[in-house]
Amino acid sequence: MLPLNEDSHMRFRMLRTIPEGFSLVEAMIALVVVMTGLIGLVHLFPQGLATGRHSRERTQATLLARGQLDTLRLEGFDAIADARRFGPGPEPFLDSRQEVVSGQFRWQAEVIRLAGDLLEVHLRVVWPWPQQRHQVNLATYVSKH
Repeated sequence: MLPLNEDSHMRFRMLRTIPEGFSLVEAMIALVVVMTGLIGLVHLFPQGLATGRHSRERTQATLLARGQLDTLRLEGFDAIADARRFGPGPEPFLDSRQEVVSGQFRWQAEVIRLAGDLLEVHLRVVWPWPQQRHQVNLATYVSKH
């Protein structure tokens, strides 16, 4: 066996005192960091779901509005020009059998006569019914010729 001098004895002691693994304080700090990240994710997840739902509803409202504008245009200039046929408040969307398509969406049209043979048609879709918190507005022009 080799004799240990002062330097080698000191190095041996330093190697022996190097801690192996994590201390309790380090583990607690790591746990706090991980929990903070998880709490942040938990708060973002419902917001992402709500944004996706709102996007889907807005797309559906836009498609319903475009369909209703097409239906009005097919009815012709004279039918649209008779503004009395549009109710004072939002109406439900109806299919060809006059059944309600979607209960939460309602539409309302406003017709403005720009010239003798030109109409400006504004269509507003509101939802959810009856709170009307959201809306989509579309406009088109209809001419007699």
